[in-house]
Amino acid sequence: MDNAGMPQPIAICLEDLDPSSSEARYVRCVALPGRVPGLAVSQAAAIVWKSDDPIAAELWVSADQRLILFRAQGAPEVLVRRAGRGLSVPAGKPVVLLDQDELSIRNRQLRVHIHGLTSSIHAPAPLSSKLTAAARLAAAVTLGAATLGCPSEQRTPADTPIDVRDHPPAAMPEPPQPPPPAVDAGAGPEAATPIEVLDAPPSISAPTPSASDSRPFAKPPK
Repeated sequence: MDNAGMPQPIAICLEDLDPSSSEARYVRCVALPGRVPGLAVSQAAAIVWKSDDPIAAELWVSADQRLILFRAQGAPEVLVRRAGRGLSVPAGKPVVLLDQDELSIRNRQLRVHIHGLTSSIHAPAPLSSKLTAAARLAAAVTLGAATLGCPSEQRTPADTPIDVRDHPPAAMPEPPQPPPPAVDAGAGPEAATPIEVLDAPPSISAPTPSASDSRPFAKPPK
């Protein structure tokens, strides 16, 4: 967080584990603080930005500077996998994502690479495998981490549980809308994997974008 205690945007890459081409394997993205229009995956499994399309999962930053996945009520199933364990994400409860987590939405498999804080706000953009050395250096500076092959520096220990938040941090403000109804996280193997879920997700003003919005970077559903 900055000196004022406000959460900052997080630079990430979303890796398509079944890409249609090398150009589309990695997508550079920025998750914004709070539940504001920003980075998401649509119900058609496209990576979108400030989109009016039906959304399956939102990606944003919590008040305690964590990367959050939030599945909307009525959205198709979203799975989070970590070190061989999996969780079917409950609707209306924020799930804390860590580096190397994998998401499964419809027919699309995505791996999350977390690069850290960033001051650059932009729509999702493909990370080309044909970038020049100068362009790769510029991308690394923007993301705050080396992007050759999109390695991330925050390695998640294999035994780290998935965190579903039932209660938000005390510093989080109340959302403008009423909280969603409680959802049972389910029983079975998933129940043994703790996951952090927020019953009252935060609503934080997003920073002023430094670049104009662009079209979503989408992969047509198979």
